[in-house]
Amino acid sequence: MDQLTTIWKQVLNELAQEISSVSFDTWIKPIRPIALTETHIRLAVPGSLNKNMLMTKFRSLLESCIELAAGHPCEIEVICDTPDSSDKENTDPIREQNFLNPKYSFESFVVGNNNNLAHAASLAVAESPSQKYNPLFIYGGSGLGKTHLLQAIGNYFLKNYPDKKILYTTSEKFTYELVIAIREKTNQDFRNKHRTVDLLLMDDIQFLATKELAQEEFFHTFNTLFEAGKQIVLTSDRLPSETPHLADRLKGRFQMGLLADIQPPDYETRLAILRSKIEEEYFTFDEEIVEYVANNIKSNVRDLEGAVKRILAYAGIERTNTISMELAQKALKEILSTLPQRDITIGVIIDEVEKYFRLPSGSLVTKRRSNDIAYPRHIAMYLAREVLDESYPRIGEEFHRDHSTVMTAVKKIRQNLSGDTELNATIRELVENIKKN
Repeated sequence: MDQLTTIWKQVLNELAQEISSVSFDTWIKPIRPIALTETHIRLAVPGSLNKNMLMTKFRSLLESCIELAAGHPCEIEVICDTPDSSDKENTDPIREQNFLNPKYSFESFVVGNNNNLAHAASLAVAESPSQKYNPLFIYGGSGLGKTHLLQAIGNYFLKNYPDKKILYTTSEKFTYELVIAIREKTNQDFRNKHRTVDLLLMDDIQFLATKELAQEEFFHTFNTLFEAGKQIVLTSDRLPSETPHLADRLKGRFQMGLLADIQPPDYETRLAILRSKIEEEYFTFDEEIVEYVANNIKSNVRDLEGAVKRILAYAGIERTNTISMELAQKALKEILSTLPQRDITIGVIIDEVEKYFRLPSGSLVTKRRSNDIAYPRHIAMYLAREVLDESYPRIGEEFHRDHSTVMTAVKKIRQNLSGDTELNATIRELVENIKKN
């Protein structure tokens, strides 16, 4: 590995810690390092839009990360791999295929009980676009495979419908391109790019929630594509109905098709994910090590893959091809020390709140509305939302209440926290109790 590659790898690691995964995937991943001297580093990006974003929003952070990795300051020089975005040819959505990662395919996606609906729906959309689920709205927490499925649909299109126009983008990129289009008076080019495709894949749609102008533009983009019978697939970290500041008319559009959720992987799925990742790295782990990782890393696919990479990195440092249990435990020690010591569920939260307020078991899920029950119930609902990031309907199911009741309870606790020191202390103590044995 040459010096430039080594330095750039470190730069990417630093940047990944500093910015959101959406921004990283959209603006940083496409960068290609070309040359490095004592005073300069030359980087190539796909087009002028990326160059503008890099030099205006990320330049200072990028320079700091490069200086940290290289050991000396470097002036950044950015060139474009493709023609300028004002070039008519660059508005052709087919060029957006550059942003599809070929490793994201249906074949490489590990299917389990946590994601089988989202997988089946994505495959159905790929095989029969605009026939079954339009739009397809995939939602779930970070690192669970939403982007994998989104890009798998795009890659399936590339292979099976080579004449179709595909656009894979993120809501952040959509918003930024819109701002540039307005500034440079190229609104029509922007609309041609987004409204003349056969397949629109948009990642992290929740980013639009606080951008009124972008919401307005996307509303008309959505309508144009939908009325023309074109397929739309969106991903988000939550349901449309639970996305604050998202226009009601967009919520309505997003809910017209199929809403498919992805949950954290269960034990069997975690095992399958780990085996797949280990095989991909051309290594072998004893089954007890695979089980050790699966038992301790329960959050998402990204963390499982990160655990495998960390173990292999430690093996590289120790210059061994043998992955022992001792090495695996050493590699994951720092990560595991920050994780909760037990699985946290809504049931666990209910139990802890009932213990804290010295209530009989099951009190919080009864129909009783007296204040001695209602107040702890509201706190438990709030904790289920804040600690687990569970959806309001899911919390409502556990408490035998509708989602609007949960929303009201959570809102009330949030408002009270701002001026109630006793409530703040109660919440802190409960969170500590919930996370320990």
